[in-house]
Amino acid sequence: MSQEDDLIAVLDHYELPEPGYGERAYNCPSHDDAHASASINRSKGVWYCHACGSGGTAAQIVMDREGITYVEAMRYIEALTGRKSAPTRRAVKKQSKRWVPPTLRRVI
Repeated sequence: MSQEDDLIAVLDHYELPEPGYGERAYNCPSHDDAHASASINRSKGVWYCHACGSGGTAAQIVMDREGITYVEAMRYIEALTGRKSAPTRRAVKKQSKRWVPPTLRRVI
């Protein structure tokens, strides 16, 4: 799934209107807005509020609304979309540095 799919899933979850394609004016998903002070780009899966300065991807909306960390927000989105995201480069690097006893190593 792409960032666009994540954004649409999060907006749908919070019952926010689905934006059109391209760059559009939008009510800020992070704070109550009487007027559209944010810009949202559905095809890129990103948004930015010109009033409060918040912005980013679908994860930022979840972080702002739920008061959780980025990792928790990604897990939240995974639960909404029913998929598992790829491990981060940092997690892969950390995993590759684990010491494995020679008797347990497999020869490739």
